[in-house]
Amino acid sequence: MTGLPELIEADIHHWTGERSFGRGQGYFRGGHILNPRRQGDILKARCLGSHPQPYHVEVSLGPEGIVAGKCSCPVGAGGHCKHAAALLLTWLHDPDAFLEVEELETALEQRSKAELIALIRRMVARYPDLETLLELPIVGETTPPPVDADVIRRQARSAFRGLGYDDWGPAYGIAGQLLELVDIGDDYTGRGSWRDAATIYQTMMEEVLENYGMVHDEEGELHQVVDGCVEGLGECLKATSDPIQREGLLRALFDVYRWDVDFGGIDMGYQAPVIILEQATPDEKRRVARWVREALPTGDSWSVKYHRQAYGGFLLNLEEERLDDEAFLRICRETGRLQDLVDRLLALSQVDEAVAEAQGAGDYDLLRLASLFVSHGQAGLAERLIRERALTSQDGRLTVWLKERALERGDQAAALGLSERLFWQRPALQGYQELRALARQLGRWEELQAALLARLADEGQYNLLTEIHLEEEEVDRALEALEQVQASRRGWGSDQLAIRVARAAEESRPREAIRIYRERVERLVAARGRGNYAEAAGYLVRVRDLYRRLGEQATWQAFIADLRDRNRRLRALHDELNKAGL
Repeated sequence: MTGLPELIEADIHHWTGERSFGRGQGYFRGGHILNPRRQGDILKARCLGSHPQPYHVEVSLGPEGIVAGKCSCPVGAGGHCKHAAALLLTWLHDPDAFLEVEELETALEQRSKAELIALIRRMVARYPDLETLLELPIVGETTPPPVDADVIRRQARSAFRGLGYDDWGPAYGIAGQLLELVDIGDDYTGRGSWRDAATIYQTMMEEVLENYGMVHDEEGELHQVVDGCVEGLGECLKATSDPIQREGLLRALFDVYRWDVDFGGIDMGYQAPVIILEQATPDEKRRVARWVREALPTGDSWSVKYHRQAYGGFLLNLEEERLDDEAFLRICRETGRLQDLVDRLLALSQVDEAVAEAQGAGDYDLLRLASLFVSHGQAGLAERLIRERALTSQDGRLTVWLKERALERGDQAAALGLSERLFWQRPALQGYQELRALARQLGRWEELQAALLARLADEGQYNLLTEIHLEEEEVDRALEALEQVQASRRGWGSDQLAIRVARAAEESRPREAIRIYRERVERLVAARGRGNYAEAAGYLVRVRDLYRRLGEQATWQAFIADLRDRNRRLRALHDELNKAGL
């Protein structure tokens, strides 16, 4: 077969990725590819998988190699799955297995009307659900028939109520059927039949939003359906001048926007408000603004506040051209748009009011407002607000903000004090390293280090002390701190910490390293399990090597013999020891 680019396994690996390629190799070797066909530049097949029915997979090739693909499996969008990898590997290693077939349209055009009818009857007999497609309009070369919204609705509901003969997974399968209906709407759009196209898009959106809770749309397949409908409605709005029809289109777009806000903001039909703002006339924007006001919820819960803020932002955008400052501030206050409110107050030099609003904000909002004060040349006020709040708040982000501001203005001393405060709020190695870097710049590290280490010891923070000594390559001090960790039995993750200390101690304190490794081995063996035995064997290799370095092979032989004898009934342990050459 000629006319297609030559592929190598690296091309397939690059296209599908490491995981899919590896699994695809297993599918190829296992003969999972069924009925492979070449149709022009497209490779097609069915592939056995985890589903009872084989998946439909196809990959398109071009002069530059692999250019597109798709598979009916749940992750097959784009054709980067293991089934596509198996198909491509079959083409690479066994191209003669592919039957060359005609393009679908060419094959159908060669059939007579009677043959086509017989073929359709045969298809419907095999897949009865296909009969429902006969009620859908077909956009051909002649004037397309008018669209019946009830027909579109029945088709959409059928998709949600049962995936039919090719059930690949809920959201993916449903979206696949619904996108076929969106394509019909696009066909009407292409023919300039805006009213019928809008009927399809609007009906589809209504059904998806009504039934959305039935399906777990983890990958956003149903989002894709609604986004396609919104985009189509935007094209219809752009081409329509009839005021009644435009109002219906705007209402449909607003309804999907409202649904998304009320659902919690999942970006369903995310283009809807953008289209309204770009295409609505001033009068139409005022009408939509009335719809927004009617949708504003009342109450004081967190959810209500979120909804009011979301609607408030859209309202400000809709009325931007005709709002004076007083009206703008009023809407901000009514809808809880604190950021917009403070921003406008500062722009109007109403600084005292801006400060009052900021003082009433929560910690998170205050941090966001601080950036506004800085951008309006009020950095001093911002620092004052954050510093006052930090005195009573437990939110460490406030102190972080103050520290970053101190660094920006080159006040290393202030930054050091704030870093120390942060360190004691949550002692960690990273905070210690930051303190060290700042204190060294000021020539204060020796004094501060002594105080830090003493206080950590007083507070029993031996885990952190061990980490610090390891990081500073103070092996003896790390060993001392580790003893305290093990004695207190409060050290979370102390086993792994002990192993880190042992590795660090191998060079200068080999006997201590051996002791730690041996203690860990005994615990692992006592815990049972092949995984534990394998880990223990790894440590024992290090113990053996250390004894050899010390010239104490006899001690090693006695130890390993005793370990084997004491655990002679543990076959899996002996198996792992043998694998490690012990």
